[in-house]
Amino acid sequence: MVNPPGFENLDKIRKTYPYFDLASRTFSQTRGARYCGGIPLLYDAETRRLYIDASDTHSLVYGSTGSLKTRTVVSPGIKVLGYAGESMVINDPKGELFARHAGDLKKQGYTIVDVNFRNPSVGNSWNPLYIPYQFYIQGNLDKSAEFVNDIANNLMLSDRSTDDPFWDFSASDLLYGLIQLLFRYCKEHHASLNAVNIGNLLTLRRLLFSGRQQPQNTLLWKYASEDELVAASLSGSVYAPKDTMNSILSVFDQKMRSFTIQPTLLDMLANNDFDIADIGKAKTAVFLITPDEKTSYHRLVSMFVKESYEYLIYLATQTPDNKVENRINYILDEFSSLPQIADMPSMISAARSRDIRFLLVVQSQSSLKQRYSNEAETIISNCTNWIFFTSRELSLLKELSELCGTQKNQQPNITIYDLQHFSKERREALLLAGRLKPAKVSMLDIDKFGDRSYTLLEHERHERQPREKLSFELREDVKNRYVPPQQGDPFAEGNPFQGRPAVPRPSGGYQPREAAGPQAASRQASASRSEEMDALIRRIDQRIAVLEKEEAEERARQASGCAAGAKEGE
Repeated sequence: MVNPPGFENLDKIRKTYPYFDLASRTFSQTRGARYCGGIPLLYDAETRRLYIDASDTHSLVYGSTGSLKTRTVVSPGIKVLGYAGESMVINDPKGELFARHAGDLKKQGYTIVDVNFRNPSVGNSWNPLYIPYQFYIQGNLDKSAEFVNDIANNLMLSDRSTDDPFWDFSASDLLYGLIQLLFRYCKEHHASLNAVNIGNLLTLRRLLFSGRQQPQNTLLWKYASEDELVAASLSGSVYAPKDTMNSILSVFDQKMRSFTIQPTLLDMLANNDFDIADIGKAKTAVFLITPDEKTSYHRLVSMFVKESYEYLIYLATQTPDNKVENRINYILDEFSSLPQIADMPSMISAARSRDIRFLLVVQSQSSLKQRYSNEAETIISNCTNWIFFTSRELSLLKELSELCGTQKNQQPNITIYDLQHFSKERREALLLAGRLKPAKVSMLDIDKFGDRSYTLLEHERHERQPREKLSFELREDVKNRYVPPQQGDPFAEGNPFQGRPAVPRPSGGYQPREAAGPQAASRQASASRSEEMDALIRRIDQRIAVLEKEEAEERARQASGCAAGAKEGE
């Protein structure tokens, strides 16, 4: 291939970067290098060498639908990384990458993790609450709170309204507080790990906000408000006016709806059968399989990426060199289709020093900027390698043409017109790699990798524990902190019947209470408790009726005031 004037000589690229030899399945760079795997940059058909970037740099791929970016960059990249033994976390929108690579990777000694959001009844189980709850029960409340905050932000704020974000932020506070309350309840009531799940989180929301009493009058809220973190997060919803509270709950329920419509998803998210820490210790490939025809489960992919990254970074900081034991590659196909990952610019900036790399594949630059707004520039600038296939996005074409420079006559080295007409048959692409000049290169299609066949791996059905459902009944000693045991009517100043000296006898006479037989005393005590409970219930019902009447009168006064104001205006 002949490069345009002003472009890099392909021989210089071949001398700069190591290669993977398809004939011998070996790497050129092995001596003194800790890692040798990398993302494909160009393919030399004559020598059957695939030149790669084995450094710690991130890469960004542009290409519209059908431009072969998955077949020429993502799939060959997975093959090369597999031979290098590096770990991978792969976003697999159609499940095609799992079908093509999982079987071969397993043969190479990889641990395969199949997180299947398309069909949650098969594959591995992942509980997003597992890691923060582990920190919670270990007493590391600060680290637990960080992970809980990430979950709340991801589920509630990834697609927040630009017109009125109040409701999204309020729903995020609500989710944060509910998770913290769930953790506290499970720890203090000795619930199993299986009880810390999304299903019980939704049950907790219903119990706290769907009863006859106002939330602030329930025992559950009195228990919750003892924890300042829980109280601070939930009070905005608990003490909000009724209409405001209902609006917050409506936003919360709508964003959690994807969990409620698929019971198998709740079952999958209630179990945890693999350790994220293993991704950074030994060669592991995690496939995050989602339906490509709908986006309702994309938030879970973003949440997994965020949680796994933060946990692996935390583990890396516990090592002497602050690095993971085995390099990790996040291969995020259709990256701009995923909901915004919180702190992504900081993640991509700090990852390199921890031996974590990102390969981001997008259809257009505008979709990336729409998703990340001002943060998109930081993400783009932290990707050292750019690979462009084709696009009709004029702003991107102009930027690429300008980056490729001009000739002495001030004509661009490559025009916007030329950028739109790379040969798909020859798998041509524009490469901007490191500090080298731009280059027009050919890529390798996965079918030309040299494998005569590949091994299909079936989605396994792993044994799962039944999802434990909680009633959130408080222990008696906890209840007694808020409603102490009473002998009489707790609403009365005194009980005239309390401590009476005698009980009736069948004969009509009287004798001291102590003289009655034990069975009679038991019956009397039982009847007394029953009467006291009935009286208590009647008093509570009366009090609720009074509160409801006051609330109705207040609404009537407000309506009357509005009507009077309107009449005066006339």
